[in-house]
Amino acid sequence: MKLPHVFTFWLLAVYSAALPGQVAGPAFDISTVDADVAHAMREFHAPGVAVGMLIDGKVVLAKGYGIRRAGSPEVVDADTLFDIGSITKSFTGMAVAKMVDDGKLDFDTPVTQYLPGFRLYDPIATQLITPRDLLGHRSGLSRHDFIRYSTHLTPDEFIQRLRYLEPNHTFRETFQYNNLMYVVAGYLAGHANGTSWEQLFHDRIFVPLGMTHSNTSAREIQQSPDFAAPHEVKNDVATPIPFYDYQSFGIGPNGAVNSSVSDMLKYLAFHMGDGTADGKVVLSPKQFTQIHRAISADGDLSYAMGWIIQHRAGYRLLLHDGSINGFTAMVALIPEKHTAIVVLNNAETALPKAVTENFLSRYLGLPFHDQVDGIKQNNDAAMQRSAAADAAFEAGRLPHAPASLPLSAYAGEWFHPAFGKVSMTAEGDGLDLHFDALTLHFRHYNYDTFSATDPLTGRLVASFHLDAQGKVTELSIPLERTVKPFVFTRGNK
Repeated sequence: MKLPHVFTFWLLAVYSAALPGQVAGPAFDISTVDADVAHAMREFHAPGVAVGMLIDGKVVLAKGYGIRRAGSPEVVDADTLFDIGSITKSFTGMAVAKMVDDGKLDFDTPVTQYLPGFRLYDPIATQLITPRDLLGHRSGLSRHDFIRYSTHLTPDEFIQRLRYLEPNHTFRETFQYNNLMYVVAGYLAGHANGTSWEQLFHDRIFVPLGMTHSNTSAREIQQSPDFAAPHEVKNDVATPIPFYDYQSFGIGPNGAVNSSVSDMLKYLAFHMGDGTADGKVVLSPKQFTQIHRAISADGDLSYAMGWIIQHRAGYRLLLHDGSINGFTAMVALIPEKHTAIVVLNNAETALPKAVTENFLSRYLGLPFHDQVDGIKQNNDAAMQRSAAADAAFEAGRLPHAPASLPLSAYAGEWFHPAFGKVSMTAEGDGLDLHFDALTLHFRHYNYDTFSATDPLTGRLVASFHLDAQGKVTELSIPLERTVKPFVFTRGNK
């Protein structure tokens, strides 16, 4: 899940399109959601939004607001496809549960029983980790998200590279959100089914639930006649950006589902039901219970199989958000009330969270604090802290601390087993480090350290090590801040 970047003030045209057969809800004032969306679109500069709601099991809202792509006239409607990001994780949990129902997997059997070549950095975790551990974020592995943005891999190669990523906790010590373990879970489910995970999702989830518009790749969404483009918001302007291509990095079960509010309302209704759809069993009662049962906890929150569990106003809630390049999303369910909301957005903003939280507060009768304004204030404060941190970092530059060697001496090929070969080139007064899918632009800091800023990792300070003969032999970069820096070495490996 990529963290959203939130900025301020732009209003776009509002358009609505109701689902056929839409039924009006009794008590809740739907106009408050319309007002929240309009307010949030102004504050966060979101080009397009779609919202769907179920109250007492009935569809009371399925609307599009704004446009699919900045600068184009096509409006968002209830069938417009968005990337839902990490909400995909509940689909992965469901896919694994389907394989358990089929007798092809067991939640508590070690993964190596099904994938003998599977290895993690920690040999104890390798030996003991189960599908339940993968789905419950308790592997001990820190996020290591950089690999899923930097390095083109096949699914098999991705699984092989995991053994080179260091954990920061012991196995089952704590809850620690991890996209990579959800990739393994989806890969495992597809392997057990004898298909790709994409085919498994289509055949065993989308088709039985009637999710006729949903798919699992950047290629498929762009072939649809009705899809939203991803946007980046900078200086209060939303600009279209390329789709993030999960499959090119060997991943996807962590966040690749593309869906619409019309399809997602069917999905949310299923999760507030009994494991059936149109009178047919999709998941057995046992596995339907399993996917919503807590596996791990983090403070007042628990985590099931792709669902965050909270309790508010005496009700048990299932929630999850999603964020990937150019898209954010959120779902929230109150199963006891057969009530749910889904909010999809084609920009990296906090709009889905703000609209969802406002709805929950109003619907549950909790004290109301407008989350649109609250999040906006928090983001403004975070930007001020970031600016102060940048100033402090620049103040740390020493007046007489040149690099030991000319820039050309640091250039060349570097290698790490997790990332493979990367290339460093001298560019003007800096160094560029080229991964498959991105380039880090380093500028000299002090002595043999160079700094770069990456949207995913933030500021990076790379350090070069020289041997006794004055030759550059190692490049150390903190690509995952919770573990030791990655050490790249010279030469072909």
